[in-house]
Amino acid sequence: MEFDIKELVAKAHFDYVGPAFPSWWAKNKTKFVLPSLTGIARSLLLGGKYFQTLKVSYKKEHYVFPNEPLISMSLAKTIVETATVGKERKGTVKEYICTEDYQITIRGVCVNEDENRRDEYPSQQVQELQKLFEINDSLKVIDNPFLILFDIKNIVLKNIEFEEMAGQQGLQKYTIYAVSDQDFYADLTEKQKISLP
Repeated sequence: MEFDIKELVAKAHFDYVGPAFPSWWAKNKTKFVLPSLTGIARSLLLGGKYFQTLKVSYKKEHYVFPNEPLISMSLAKTIVETATVGKERKGTVKEYICTEDYQITIRGVCVNEDENRRDEYPSQQVQELQKLFEINDSLKVIDNPFLILFDIKNIVLKNIEFEEMAGQQGLQKYTIYAVSDQDFYADLTEKQKISLP
C-alpha cells in the first residue's frame, strides 16, 4: 500500500479531500504541485504553507520534527496610531516602533512509517516532540530552506497541541506555535555598526 505523508497531513489539519475524478487529476495534478522556493519573492511567501523537513539542534543534540510538517508564518509591525485634532485632517499619525518576531506555526502528524506498525500509537514520536518542547531555550534551525530564506536561524517553541484523532489509533496530529529568535550578540553587533561614526 502506497503511503503519502503530505496528503495525510493535509487531511488531518485541513480536512482536505482529493479530487473525485482520477482521470482529471492525472491530467491536472501538475498545476497543484507546491512551488519551488527558488525565485519566489519573499513577500509572496509570507503566509504560504510548505511541506519540508524541519531539523533543529540544541547543545549538539539534533531533533527532527516527524514526517515533514506543514510550516506557515506571519510577520507584524508594532505601530502606534495617534488621532489628529481638527475636522480638516482625516486619519491618524502613524509611528513605527518595531518589527515583531516571525510567528511560526508547525503542523504535522505522528505516524509509524513501518507498514506493519501503522495501527500502533506513535508514542516514540510524541515523546520526542514532548522532549523537544521541554527545552526552555532557543533552538538552532539546521535544516529548513524555507526558514533560512527569511534569515530565521533560531526559534523558540511557545505552545504545543496534541489534537484528538477520533477513530485513528495509529495517528497523532500535532500543532506547535513558535517565534523566531535573534541572537543577542547579533543585536549588539548591529548596534555597534549603527553607533560608529
